[in-house]
Amino acid sequence: MPVPLAIPLAALLLLWPAVWNGWPLVFSDTADYLWIWTTPGLRGIRPPAYGWLIGPLHLGRSLWPVIAAQALLTTWLTWLVLRRAGLGSGWVLLIVTAALAATTGAPWFASWVMADALTAPMVLAAAALILGRLGRIETAGVWLVLAATAAVHLTHLPTLAAILALPGAARLVWRDLPATWRGLALAALALIAAPAINLTANWLSTATATLAFGSSVFMGARLVGDGLMQTYLEANCPNPAWTLCGDIALLPRDSDDFLWNPTSVVWRNRDFFRLEGELAALNPRVITAHWQDFLRNGLTRALDQLVTTRVGTDLSVRVNEDRQLLVRVVIPRFADALGPAAGAALDAARQTNEEIAGALPARIAGPVSLLSVPFVALWLALDRDARRSPVAMLALAVAAASLANALAVGLGGAVHDRYAARLMWLFPLVLAMLAAGRVSRRAPRPRAGDPPRP
Repeated sequence: MPVPLAIPLAALLLLWPAVWNGWPLVFSDTADYLWIWTTPGLRGIRPPAYGWLIGPLHLGRSLWPVIAAQALLTTWLTWLVLRRAGLGSGWVLLIVTAALAATTGAPWFASWVMADALTAPMVLAAAALILGRLGRIETAGVWLVLAATAAVHLTHLPTLAAILALPGAARLVWRDLPATWRGLALAALALIAAPAINLTANWLSTATATLAFGSSVFMGARLVGDGLMQTYLEANCPNPAWTLCGDIALLPRDSDDFLWNPTSVVWRNRDFFRLEGELAALNPRVITAHWQDFLRNGLTRALDQLVTTRVGTDLSVRVNEDRQLLVRVVIPRFADALGPAAGAALDAARQTNEEIAGALPARIAGPVSLLSVPFVALWLALDRDARRSPVAMLALAVAAASLANALAVGLGGAVHDRYAARLMWLFPLVLAMLAAGRVSRRAPRPRAGDPPRP
């Protein structure tokens, strides 16, 4: 099958959850990304890059072009790494994609209008650059994709840094590893460009150059959830510069509760940024005073995040499992951003009725990804040819990304299934490539003088 036909067909395979759902998959945060484009001057609490990327696609009308682009991007990058491994036929792409679509989180994230949909494509783009042997136009395109995808989520920056560090270090001692220094250098330039994208976007929109507004509030939530903020305040209050001294008893031991509960001190006066300056000053003091507990708690969460990979649970659109709150808050947000038809489509979607987490493909996706990890490690340990193949380099990149992603979440956020599941489906891809490579090596080769196959 011709590759130009196989890529869009493979992309269609990744969109089956959205078709089954009746509407592209969304999250309550999705509307925030839509408003970045439709509301100039908005001080967003997330990096604006994803909102700017999808804005020309949805235009305040429909989310279907967004997920179509995400699926096409994912399949194109998958084909590039398959091709570099000598598996670049259209049929191989279709077969591999079909397996991923049926058993992993790949289709759920490609069909989801969230920055998490671009985590795995970032890893694939970095791997494609590092592996090299791309055409000039392909190199430029992949580099742009890498810079853009690295910019859409704050955890992507340390994740990309780890992708550069581990294969780079391995290349110094593992001469057979097919990693190019030119590709590593280009990926490093993308790592530099990614934060510049958000700094520029926020400066153009709000006249303030920052990666994301409210970052100190999110880090403060982590310290509150661990109880470190309360301990520090109890030891150092009263202080007229800290309003939180009067609210110590109201601080919950749950970071999400601190951030999103309407009764939280964060939302006093209905201003999420009320504590931004105060926490920007307090956070480093708390971390310095309790750095051992901070690291220990972060590493514990990182280990938990590594194995928290279910698909479907984070696709819930209920707010506190309250149907009335869903109807009153979430659905109207999408109706405001995309029109009444979007609100009606979300109200009728399977996702709104909480059918996704119970679907068989969603239930097996997490276990399939986790089980693939030891199989990949064992295969590479026993197969010398595989260890020298481009698949080994991809495996290193995926492993580095998974570890760094978990550590970033552990130190600065809360454990949620989506943070690991969004890239863990790459391990089944590596395993499929190893199997396809073995089949390819065993296929009979035509001898000199043999007539060509019909």
